[in-house]
Amino acid sequence: MSAPKYELVVHEPKDVPGKVIKARSIKLALTGNIYYSPPFPTLANFDLHITDVTNFEAGTKTTPPTKTVTERDGAVDIMDRDIEAYRIAGQILVNAAPNHTLANQIAESFDMELKTHTSQGPRQDELLDGPEPHSVLYRMKGTGPHQIQTSPDHGTTIVAVDPSSKGEKVIKGLTLLVNMWYRNRQILPHDLFGDWTDWKPFAPTK
Repeated sequence: MSAPKYELVVHEPKDVPGKVIKARSIKLALTGNIYYSPPFPTLANFDLHITDVTNFEAGTKTTPPTKTVTERDGAVDIMDRDIEAYRIAGQILVNAAPNHTLANQIAESFDMELKTHTSQGPRQDELLDGPEPHSVLYRMKGTGPHQIQTSPDHGTTIVAVDPSSKGEKVIKGLTLLVNMWYRNRQILPHDLFGDWTDWKPFAPTK
């Protein structure tokens, strides 16, 4: 099996208010970031662009509107370019990380998700927005049943979830844009279990 390749992913909502919330969360994460300093574009400019989106969005709601949707979308594009610049910078850092633990810490410090791709290997764990609001679709590597645990604080507090019989589970009742951590282990024959996977964070975006 080849070495894993990492992909840094931003789970950005589609609605403008949600985009602003995610942008502010990234800005907070990058403030004093130990892995990436100083950020570029500067956080001051990023904040101005976030404020522009907020103001332009409000302007589309007034009577009569003081901003057009086209103007608002232009401001969103500028803010999104900032986020993509930060994502690319983070991608460079996780590519250079010597191990998965550090790569994941860097991703978390950017308020982004680390996806792992392994060529010619088994399916890897995957966390996606679920089919219902405020839910996650947890796809687990390996076939058959799995035990699942979640944690709001990266493993300090552990909550058991009903097992999955087929390596896939929809977990509901989550908080929008707030990270929870997930891990699993395979349930093997003869009352045996596989090893617990590493904790992986995910925040629902819809």
